[in-house]
Amino acid sequence: MPKAMKNVSQIERDLGLDGFEQIFDGETDLSPLTTPGGLPNQGELEKLLVRLTELIAFSVDQRVENARMAGQLIENQRQLVATQQILIRLMEKSIELTKHISTIEEKLPLIFELPRLVDSLRDRLVRVEGIEID
Repeated sequence: MPKAMKNVSQIERDLGLDGFEQIFDGETDLSPLTTPGGLPNQGELEKLLVRLTELIAFSVDQRVENARMAGQLIENQRQLVATQQILIRLMEKSIELTKHISTIEEKLPLIFELPRLVDSLRDRLVRVEGIEID
């Protein structure tokens, strides 16, 4: 039997129950709280009730504030997504404009050559037709 008791005490130590029995060993007088006349005085009860009411109100206020912040966060995320979509469209338009400008820049040297080309053609026409121009 002593070995069984040793195993029980070992299990209690493993569970962290050392000293647990001391809670019930001491003489604690709970009778003032359990007898009708032993309740805390009316002032203390009112203070406790006021404090409990304040804590409940604070908890409710916190929940309302958390809900408001969650709603604001959802709205901000919605606006962020909308802004990102606008930015994507703007980037697509920018790419299209860049391609168009590149095409124009490729043709630009030909446009600058047009006056010389026209003068050259006019000179050839004059020579071929024998027309004199003032």
